[in-house]
Amino acid sequence: MRLDPPSALSITGACESTAGNTFRLVPDPPVFVRGDGAWLLDADGRRYLDLVCGSATTNLGHAHPAHLAALREVLASGILHTGTRLPSVFRAELYQRLCSVLPAQLHYFHLANSGAEAMEAAIKAAQFATGRRRLIAFEGGYHGRTIGALSITHAERIRAPFSTLDNLVDFLPYPDAAGSADAGLVMLDDRLSALRRENGLPAAIVIEAVQAVSGVIGPNVDFLRGVRDVASRHDVPLVLDEIWNGFGRTGRWFGFQHSGIEPDMVVMGKGLSSGLPLSAVAAGERFLKGWPPGMHTSTFQGNPAACAMAVATIDVISRDNLLSHVSSVVAPAMETALAALLGLPGIAAVRVAGAQAAIQFYRDGFPDGNRSANLQRRLLREDLLVYGGGRQSDCLMLLPPINLESDVLNPALTRIVEAVRSEP
Repeated sequence: MRLDPPSALSITGACESTAGNTFRLVPDPPVFVRGDGAWLLDADGRRYLDLVCGSATTNLGHAHPAHLAALREVLASGILHTGTRLPSVFRAELYQRLCSVLPAQLHYFHLANSGAEAMEAAIKAAQFATGRRRLIAFEGGYHGRTIGALSITHAERIRAPFSTLDNLVDFLPYPDAAGSADAGLVMLDDRLSALRRENGLPAAIVIEAVQAVSGVIGPNVDFLRGVRDVASRHDVPLVLDEIWNGFGRTGRWFGFQHSGIEPDMVVMGKGLSSGLPLSAVAAGERFLKGWPPGMHTSTFQGNPAACAMAVATIDVISRDNLLSHVSSVVAPAMETALAALLGLPGIAAVRVAGAQAAIQFYRDGFPDGNRSANLQRRLLREDLLVYGGGRQSDCLMLLPPINLESDVLNPALTRIVEAVRSEP
């Protein structure tokens, strides 16, 4: 190891941009030196159970044998980068695997490095194909922090300081977990009808099947089906943001599959490679075969190591029946354990959608972000890594690896429930 952990922590604090999240929760976060499945270990061998998964990214945990084997194969080739002008067997294999898990009309791909970058590609592809500029997004939605993606991210506190595309974006209601889809669909239809009369229909409607960052809201099957119908009637492309929910997080390959709809584009990232920077847009020929070479490129898109990781991820999910594991083991365990919190003082809601859960807090009728932050710090001291989320940062979120077994998950859930009960 080149640096001891205290030096690494000190240098990071001195040199890193304050816009990063490293020191958001505590001034002295642990410095991990090894990963082993669902566990992260520090230099003293102290083990932490990782229920954050790199913000829903390391879906198969750390140091998975299939990932390590894939990386060894790439390293043995000696080719870590060739740019975008030369094909790669690893990239081609990824295209094959993506075709195997996506509907037939979504078998064209544009690779990128992050979810936000893939969202930029989807926005540009929709604008180029339709000749339109406007976009429709939804309240509570989160799509990234580059300018285009930020423009359709709803949280005003992170949009306000920047010059976003606000005059080209409409935000419409997204029903909460118990909400009816009808009112939101009427508003969407009315807005599209008005824009049609003005000859100003949008280039795309962008939506998440589950609003994960906002506190695991969804999937609202009726709403997604209705949005699909309204979009089709008005000839507006429907873009599903599956950056967070894709590759098993909801118990399906993609969150939209719970509703049975077929979007015009799918944006994916995070769990796609389960560890290295990689994202993608999947779409039909209209969107990804009609624009000229060089119209949207990125130096590292389709990096061989990241593509090999993604191939391994898809193969493991298929081979080990992990979609079924999420639905039959992980989700039921969280639903059962967290149900004990329902009705307790300060608990606004408990929501589970596959291998993700949110416990929402309130105090005196208002969102309680302090309780969430306090619990994150307490559980960190107790060797459990958990996450914060919600529109008002009022949720404690659990994002276990999708292959986590119940003998590890259940004791952790018991400890989390006990901590929530005892933390005022």
